Amino acid sequence: MKNQYFGDVNDFRKYGLLRALAVATDLRLGVCWMLTDGDSRSDGNLLSYLGKSQEYRHRDPELFDWLKQVVEIEKDRRTERIEKSHLLGTAAFQSKILIDKHDDRLEYFSDCAARFAGCDLVFFDPDNGFEIGSRPRGRKDSCKHLYWDEVAETFNARSSVLVYQHFIRENRIEYIARITRQLRSCTGAATVFSFRTPHVLFVLAAQERHVDLFRSRLSVIESGWKRHIAVSE
Repeated sequence: MKNQYFGDVNDFRKYGLLRALAVATDLRLGVCWMLTDGDSRSDGNLLSYLGKSQEYRHRDPELFDWLKQVVEIEKDRRTERIEKSHLLGTAAFQSKILIDKHDDRLEYFSDCAARFAGCDLVFFDPDNGFEIGSRPRGRKDSCKHLYWDEVAETFNARSSVLVYQHFIRENRIEYIARITRQLRSCTGAATVFSFRTPHVLFVLAAQERHVDLFRSRLSVIESGWKRHIAVSE
C-alpha cells in the first residue's frame, strides 16, 4: 500500500469488504498496511467513481460519502485518515513504513504480532501481493510482497487472515484456484474464501470458529457489491 493510492476505487471496495466482514460482525480487526514509500506511478488515479454516486454510493453510503469528502474535497490521501475515523471499528493498525532490509522486516512483523494479538481478522495490504521467487526477503522491492511464512505465523496466532493480491497475466479462474490452494496449504485452513474485483483479488483463510460467520456475510456482499465483488469458496 502507498498513500498515493488511498481512496481510489480499489480502496472503496477494499474498505467495503472489511466493513462487511469485520465491522458488521463485531470481529476485532487488525490492519497491516505494509506501507511503502511513494513513487511517480499513476496507479492511484482511479478516482472517477467519486463522481458517479448513482452507480457507487448505494454499495456503502457512509463509506462513499466519507471518501468523497476526504479525497475529492479535502484532497487528503493518507491511510491515517481512515485509522482515525470510526469506519473500520476499533481496529488495530500497523502504520510504519516497510522497507526491503531483512532485519527491519523481521522487527516490523514482530511488532505486528504484538499489535494484532487478540485480533479475530488480520488484513495484509501489500503493494503487489504474495511473494514471488525472484524477490527473496531482503532483495530490492521485497517490501511489495507478503511472504507465506508471515501469513502462516499470523494464522497460527489464531487470527483469520485476509490478503490483497494483484492479478497477474494468467487466466483469472485458474489463478484464483492456485492462490487459494497455496493459502490453504500454507495455513492449514479448511476453508478459504476469495473475493474477486475487477482489478484485484482478496483471499481469506478462515479460522474454523469464524467460518459460519463469514459464510453468513457472503450473500450480503454479493448482493450489495454486485458486479464489484464476486465471492467464491
